Amino acid sequence: MARINKVDGDNAAKAHSVKLSSLAQDPSPTPPTPPTPATQQAPASTNPPLPDEPTNSVAQVDAIASQPEREPVSLDRHVDDPSESSADSSHTVCTDDADGEPAEGDFTEWGEEREVLIAVMGMTGAGKTTFISKATGKQDIGIGHDLKSSTREITIHSTKIDGITVHFIDTPGFCDSDVNISDAKVLELIAEYLNTAYNKDQKLNGIIYLHPISETRMKGPAVKNLSLFQKLVGDDNLKNVVFITSMWSECSDEVGAHREQQLHSDFWRFMLDCGAATERFQNTPESAHDLTRMLIKNAPVYVQLQKEMSKGDISLKETTAGMEIMEDIIKARAEHQKEMEETIEMIYSIQHGNNEKVIRTLRKHYDELVEKIEQTQRDERVMIERRHRKLEEDLRIVKTQRNAIATFLGGTIAYLLAIGLEAYLQRSNL
Repeated sequence: MARINKVDGDNAAKAHSVKLSSLAQDPSPTPPTPPTPATQQAPASTNPPLPDEPTNSVAQVDAIASQPEREPVSLDRHVDDPSESSADSSHTVCTDDADGEPAEGDFTEWGEEREVLIAVMGMTGAGKTTFISKATGKQDIGIGHDLKSSTREITIHSTKIDGITVHFIDTPGFCDSDVNISDAKVLELIAEYLNTAYNKDQKLNGIIYLHPISETRMKGPAVKNLSLFQKLVGDDNLKNVVFITSMWSECSDEVGAHREQQLHSDFWRFMLDCGAATERFQNTPESAHDLTRMLIKNAPVYVQLQKEMSKGDISLKETTAGMEIMEDIIKARAEHQKEMEETIEMIYSIQHGNNEKVIRTLRKHYDELVEKIEQTQRDERVMIERRHRKLEEDLRIVKTQRNAIATFLGGTIAYLLAIGLEAYLQRSNL
């Protein structure tokens, strides 16, 4: 029997522990404390609470993957009536055609059902939730009516179109105006859902990217959303993408057509050349159903982010989309730190003066910069957290295996000693 060195096992566990400890440290040092005037005490800086961890997307994926067998429904029965589709949110089965062959289209099959998954993406205010509401007939989804996003987590809404069960995945947008959800957190939410779907062998039949035609220009957030979307989906999967313009009622047809042409010839040109399609959403259930039918027949695919995350202990910052977000985090931190240094110099230069109002203003600005730098630290931890969790799991497995081996060896040695003692006693009796 090969000898197992217990010391080596302990050293390996300690090495894992040291690596985990280094990852758990803050990515950057704590900002310095600015000078405080003698007549004024510096106010304490407090961090706003992080948003609650979403759990519904994983639960919804599990629910979709483990649905019980249901009575088949004829394909001749079209459920285009929103009231009929929203009356029962359960998922139904579409039957084969008259020849006994599967119904037209390449569907994801989970158990006895043929179903499709369609992700709905786009920047905040593009009309993602409105589109899903029109497609499903559900009015209680939570549509935003101001500049704040109404979608802060992944939610799934199901309906039936032409006898096919369709699951719409409502996602938050990047560059959200809501300061409580960063791009790193949005990517984590999307990656969590996609990774769960990947483990359940659930692929996307289509991806809808919504853009409001009412936008006068492609501003920074719109360009950033489009760039991250392309890196998340991957060029090889663009044939499953439909770029949809919304909010046509908010501008004239002539102006809208001109903006649409700019999108086609400039911002969307490469992706359209790679097989993506483009259409208009007229804000009606019929329009939403027609656009969905374009994607139902697609062969389902894994998007690029899913393929990257399936490689094992890869962290978010090592994915194609994550690399871009990490660049933004590092750039933002450098800018905040530079501005903080300038603010500290200004406080030093006037701290002996009598202008307390200016000093209070600078102190408030300094505290805001501290919070922004701490947010970049939290974002960077999000980007490496998956690798951290994987290392913890590896360490737990190593410890479990070591204990099992020790228990096995202890029992084996006792057994061999017992056999040897028995043999010795037998020889003694002879």
